[in-house]
Amino acid sequence: MMLKGQTFSAAVIAGANAAQVNGDLLAGYNKLGIHGGLRVSVEVANKIDGALELLFSQRGSRSSIGSGDPRKMHLNYVEVPLLIGYRDWPNEDYHRMLFEGGLSYGRLISNTVSLAGIEDSVDEFNPNDVSYLLGATYFGSSRVGYSFRYTNSLNFLLNDRERPEFGRLRSYFLSFRILFYL
Repeated sequence: MMLKGQTFSAAVIAGANAAQVNGDLLAGYNKLGIHGGLRVSVEVANKIDGALELLFSQRGSRSSIGSGDPRKMHLNYVEVPLLIGYRDWPNEDYHRMLFEGGLSYGRLISNTVSLAGIEDSVDEFNPNDVSYLLGATYFGSSRVGYSFRYTNSLNFLLNDRERPEFGRLRSYFLSFRILFYL
């Protein structure tokens, strides 16, 4: 959170993703994963921030938790979101709310798939992901924020027209985060 007179700020991010993949014949945000990294933000104008993050993000999909069905897709990404934010609900020395939106570039660094029909296509996954994201953060103090974010890929993870049942996989996920400002 930015104090008066402060232009730049930095934060450490820790959290979790609840993810799913559209087109994998599984439903629900059943794939849980780690979400964390670093954030740098700058005050662009009164109540307007620009931010850049460097994140490790686990995504993918899996069958319903507790179903006994072992099907899953585990994807590890390094992400670089570029965000614009609006701060509101002023307190004495900080704003309690931050609303953000932006674009993110993700690079697939590893994957594990145990999903019949696409296990042999792991090497064909798109290593690049471009996503849009929307989120909100509530600040309990000037140094700690609780954040919720929705992220949806704009491009396909796999675009295989040979197998229409798995031909167009698209990733999306919810992130629940805590931001610790330095």
